[in-house]
Amino acid sequence: QAAVCLTPHQPRVLYDSRARAMANASKKERSGRAEMPPPPYVWISWAVLFLYFAVAIEGAIVFYNYPWLTAISIENYSAGPVAFASVQSGQIHLCGVYLIETLLALGPGWCAMSPGWTQFELFVHHVPYVAAVALAFFGGHAERWTAPMTMVLLTPLNEGMFIAQSLGAPEWIAKLRRAFGFAAICLLWLCETWTFLRNLIVHYHIGWSAVPSLLADAVSLGGIYYHLLLLRLYVRRWMKTRSL
Repeated sequence: QAAVCLTPHQPRVLYDSRARAMANASKKERSGRAEMPPPPYVWISWAVLFLYFAVAIEGAIVFYNYPWLTAISIENYSAGPVAFASVQSGQIHLCGVYLIETLLALGPGWCAMSPGWTQFELFVHHVPYVAAVALAFFGGHAERWTAPMTMVLLTPLNEGMFIAQSLGAPEWIAKLRRAFGFAAICLLWLCETWTFLRNLIVHYHIGWSAVPSLLADAVSLGGIYYHLLLLRLYVRRWMKTRSL
């Protein structure tokens, strides 16, 4: 009987949440910040949520099985063919979700993670990453970057919880998302910064023939800087609100 009583109220929570998201996006647009609204068809948001959670589960498995001692090694940084294949598969799936969200943003102008994202912000977050991953794998540079790529595969849980908020998730999900996001980005920033420095040492010992690889690795500096800015935003928010 309790389940029967609760069922009629669930759609109201869901649609009220999405109505607030659309209203907030409209309000921000009038104030000069054009945040994208959520898709008008709720199944689209659920589909993107499912894709993000599926990649997050895959990422957790890859993270668990990754040989992390190789990540801190200078001489033996190869993770091996099995780990490499797992990382590559996860990255393909993540980039696929990013491309879907980018098409939704550039086409009808929807964002499943609404409110909070403008078209430009989503473009800056998704497209350069997909381009960098493509450069890494098609250019033969991915082996040196499998550790940070494994870390990145944990972050779809953050995007998934963002969408869950738009679909009416309770407030504690938002606090959990911010706590997880801060911890994940901290670890990612440390990992990618060390990997870049480690690669510099490797390139130095190889000599001039490693210059093309060095230039390819320099692309990661954009991501390192971007994640540092995100961490700064997290800290500033905490100092302002003193809460998650």
